[in-house]
Amino acid sequence: MLKHGLTAAAVLAALATPAFAQTSSSGASTHAAPSSSASTDKFLQKQQATDWRGSKLIGSTVYGQDNASIGEVNEVLIGNDGNIRAAVIGVGGFLGVGEKNVAIPFDGLNITRTPDTGAIQKITVNYTKDQLKAAPTFAYADAASSSTTGSDTGGLNSLPGSSGGKPAAPAAGGLK
Repeated sequence: MLKHGLTAAAVLAALATPAFAQTSSSGASTHAAPSSSASTDKFLQKQQATDWRGSKLIGSTVYGQDNASIGEVNEVLIGNDGNIRAAVIGVGGFLGVGEKNVAIPFDGLNITRTPDTGAIQKITVNYTKDQLKAAPTFAYADAASSSTTGSDTGGLNSLPGSSGGKPAAPAAGGLK
């Protein structure tokens, strides 16, 4: 019986705590109401026709110079400045076994849309499957030694035609 009484008291205390936290000692709210004249230009309200969604890029098949399938986009790397630095392509292997990741500077991808829906039709690169198999394996940052600032190139300058580790400038019209 005592156990039920203590349980009921604990539940009531837990339910009442948010009500006490919402009011100050004077009874007035301490939070300022948002301004009704807040500028909406600080927020995106709609995807532009030239924008790419990361969720649609990841998993897309990538084709080489000879129109042969090279692999799939496994990841998109975004720098601290907000620019897309690279796409990580899974090359070789079968169903992910024996696959290696190679980071290609994002401006090295040629992405075409289907005319009627705007969906991704094809992603091509100026490399062959053999060139990417011979390219250095991309390594993800170790969480213990990584930081969110700095100018680490992340190994992007190791592929021919890369931008020397500098992030690619976004294309006109927004994120692609």
